[in-house]
Amino acid sequence: MENTNQKWVNFTFLAFSVLIGYLVFAALFKLAGVYDFEAKVKNIDLLIRMVSLGLGAVLFFGLYKNESANQFMHEVVTELSRVTWPTQKETTSATFVVVIMVLITGLLLGLLDKFWTLVIQWIL
Repeated sequence: MENTNQKWVNFTFLAFSVLIGYLVFAALFKLAGVYDFEAKVKNIDLLIRMVSLGLGAVLFFGLYKNESANQFMHEVVTELSRVTWPTQKETTSATFVVVIMVLITGLLLGLLDKFWTLVIQWIL
């Protein structure tokens, strides 16, 4: 397995672990506020931080040591390296087309809305 790919795989595992750790931290912090754990448990902030950090670390090392997860992520990195990404000019052109089409569609929908509003007001 390539060293360059392993760096990206490790970075992905780290980013995923940090994200999950943060989500657990936010959820536990919210639960602590809702159920007033601050009054019941001393140093609840420290406990929540330690649980979140520990879960993130366990998740990272679990993914790092899991051979099937490593193999899958290596395949993902290899496939992403084969993708032909558009140039900046192509991206800018496509974005311009999308913006113009959204404006035209919005204008048409606005005109249809105005037309049917006038028809309904005339009927009533």
